[in-house]
Amino acid sequence: MLAEINEQIAQFPTWIQRWLVWMQFILIVCPVLFIKFREAQALVVAQVFNFAVGAVVVILQNYQVTKLFGLGHVFWAVAFVYILRRWLKGKIKLQGFDAYNLAYVVWLPTAMLTLVVSLVFDGYDLVAYANGLRMPLIEYYNQR
Repeated sequence: MLAEINEQIAQFPTWIQRWLVWMQFILIVCPVLFIKFREAQALVVAQVFNFAVGAVVVILQNYQVTKLFGLGHVFWAVAFVYILRRWLKGKIKLQGFDAYNLAYVVWLPTAMLTLVVSLVFDGYDLVAYANGLRMPLIEYYNQR
């Protein structure tokens, strides 16, 4: 299944491929690196559910990546709200001033901004899907 998805993604416009790599690094790799923080743990849990929903969507879409693929990112929205509430309540605390903690301080707002942009794209895609745009994304991008 991953090979089929990657094969399709390789045909997407370059800017989308770069955006996907950015998201994978910021929202999948980095949370594992910062796993001792609750915010990173929330993103890891969200990603597990995202993968599960994404797999079901791809199977139901006959192994084609469509605009419905971002449906699993609804769990990122939940993680975003959770992290934002912790941030606003002052519950996010540094555990020191070493390079690891300072990297976390840079990563967290970067992850939050990445989530916002991703969720805007996902919302647009889901509305387009609901309005009848059901073709595989490689066909969609080849039309443009």
